[in-house]
Amino acid sequence: MNFRDFLSKRGKHIEDNVDLSEGTLAWNLRAKKKAKELSGVINATIGSATEDDGKLMVLPTLVEELRNLTSDQIFSYANMRGEKEFVQAWKKDTTDTYPTYLQEGANKFSTLPITACGGLTGGLMISAQVLFDKGDTILAPNSRWGNVDNVFFKNLQLKESCYELLDKEGNLNFDSLISKIQKAEKEEKKIGIYLNFPNNPSGISPSYDEVKKFQEVVEEISVPMTIFLDDAYEGCVYEDSAIEHSLFPYLVGLNEDVIIIKVDGVSKRYFAYGARLGLVTVGFGEEVSEEENARAREIIAKATRSNTSSAPKAIQMAMGNVLNDIEKNKKIHEEKKRNICLLEDRYNCMKKLLGEKESSVLQPVGFNSGFFSFFQIKNKQQASEVSHKLLEKGLGTVPFENAKNGLNGVRVAFCSISEKNIEKTVDILYSI
Repeated sequence: MNFRDFLSKRGKHIEDNVDLSEGTLAWNLRAKKKAKELSGVINATIGSATEDDGKLMVLPTLVEELRNLTSDQIFSYANMRGEKEFVQAWKKDTTDTYPTYLQEGANKFSTLPITACGGLTGGLMISAQVLFDKGDTILAPNSRWGNVDNVFFKNLQLKESCYELLDKEGNLNFDSLISKIQKAEKEEKKIGIYLNFPNNPSGISPSYDEVKKFQEVVEEISVPMTIFLDDAYEGCVYEDSAIEHSLFPYLVGLNEDVIIIKVDGVSKRYFAYGARLGLVTVGFGEEVSEEENARAREIIAKATRSNTSSAPKAIQMAMGNVLNDIEKNKKIHEEKKRNICLLEDRYNCMKKLLGEKESSVLQPVGFNSGFFSFFQIKNKQQASEVSHKLLEKGLGTVPFENAKNGLNGVRVAFCSISEKNIEKTVDILYSI
């Protein structure tokens, strides 16, 4: 018996193209294995923020709220559209991060979020399924999270059009995206764009001027266009020049031919990595009727029902309870601010040390946000080869290499490195 004989064309495509032996989780396992052989290994692979003692960085108020849930709140089925008190609180919590002058528009031109099981990945998968068919074009950056390929190109089999998010000097480059949009507008019946800021793996976020430039392009689009915003690391920004919240309020209400799909979740925003709760909010280019608003939300809900049925209830109940309670809300945001400040300290330490050293192999990009720093490789070595060398020296990293898209570098998750180990991290990086 050959199981492959039973597979659909899509199943065979997934078997042939999705590789679980590489990527973040695989390199995390390699780093853990090396730690058993070599003392003092620094594991900078996975994007889970940790305290200086290595324990997961969490929010005590959320932990306590989860402990206080009743059995019904934990084990009963959740509404496939999301628990009402939670999704309403989540929208307000999101909108409150935007500048005051943008908050009204963000509410006016968008739906309530829909919960999608499977975290942010589930949100991308479900929304892309209902909006794009096999062979439709998605513009995706050369610097991107590996699961983007798994969802869009290896599972749904959409057509990739790559834009250069990072230039050769490691700076953010919106000109490449704008050029690709203008080309696609002439050649495609509809366009999809994937944007992820702060970007994984590069740790880059755009400036306000760069966002304004992108807005001007969006205003002129004349074919249907969907912009997917992957807002996993929203709010973790360490430089005043970078936009410190989602691009969502800047892009809604600009053009009737453009819709925005905001995908976010509790994993990074509330340091609840394994809770696997992603949310999808639909943003419109013009004001729509209540009927049309409800229709958009219901389509995402139907896709959720037919895909994952519903999202976990316990995390929705706990988050809803906290966000809707004035004192708990205040407390959890203080805890969140404390965590981001700790990450900012690590960021500043790494930036300072990198500014004092130079490498013949690695060139740091202009990271300014998120959980990661990223290093482009100057010579002809492959990123996987460099990551293997670094691991042998006691530093676990994740290689990102794609010859077709011109990406070849290693990601270092400073979110999981204690400040006292950052100097050692930089020393190892620059020792190869």
